[in-house]
Amino acid sequence: MDGHGDTDAIAHLGTRGATVEMQANLHGFETGIAHMRGGEVLVFFAPTDHKVVLSGTLIPVPYDTLRHYADGRAHDLVPSHGIRGMFVQAGNRFQVVYATPDGQAAVAARMWDATGKDLTKTQIKDIPGAVPTITVSSSSSDTHSQSGLTDLSGGSLGAPSAPEVLMFIDPQCIYSIRAMRALQPAISAGKLRLKVIPLALLDYEDHGASTINAKSMLSFPEGEMAEAWITGRLGEKASTPSADSPQKLARNGEIARQLALAGTPTFIWRHRNGETGRLDGVPRDVEAFVGSVAQ
Repeated sequence: MDGHGDTDAIAHLGTRGATVEMQANLHGFETGIAHMRGGEVLVFFAPTDHKVVLSGTLIPVPYDTLRHYADGRAHDLVPSHGIRGMFVQAGNRFQVVYATPDGQAAVAARMWDATGKDLTKTQIKDIPGAVPTITVSSSSSDTHSQSGLTDLSGGSLGAPSAPEVLMFIDPQCIYSIRAMRALQPAISAGKLRLKVIPLALLDYEDHGASTINAKSMLSFPEGEMAEAWITGRLGEKASTPSADSPQKLARNGEIARQLALAGTPTFIWRHRNGETGRLDGVPRDVEAFVGSVAQ
């Protein structure tokens, strides 16, 4: 790590092997694109002191306007490094939104400090309903049954004998798609089995396409759900979703909310000793990820 790696969040991206391309400043934030190892591309926003980076999507609407219309659905976060934010919930959908320095726009994002710590997760932990109420770390043999994770609806890929991982996705999320592509060789080799759980988190930016495609995915037989998403077949059932798809999607969203899931993809699995593993985001080292799942 260089001399600024422990205080400069953009420099920290470089220590993780990213190639950083700075872009034009927007609304008081420095912006850039980080090309990560494994092909992941991260669009980020950072204050001029580089103490934190926000990875997410710019919303071209004044922050206070968004806060006004969010009204009772929003929980204000304790500002971090001078950046205001709110946790917004609409039914089973939720998003963390931060204000730009000039207040004339917002960023739907997660915030990381210069050591790679997820500050967003820390900020939302004390919000009623955002704190995990599902127990996912236990040595009990029926952890999944106790936690409610068995109630999740999704489709599986991979050999039944391979270690299984729950993969929470939004069908419209480019990072979910990239993660799936990165893991396909391990799935084909029989090293990994995924249960792919659709959510609808990106309706605010795709005009409801996330909900449409998530319900469509849940309308396929369980053995075809994941494959339909991967091969681009969700449109086949977009206009004729199954009658129970809204309930399945709502249940998936409720469990994700209880897990304090802040974005997709998110992976959850059980180790052989009964403890639970979790990874938020695209696996940067697929071999290491598969190895951890198998432990």
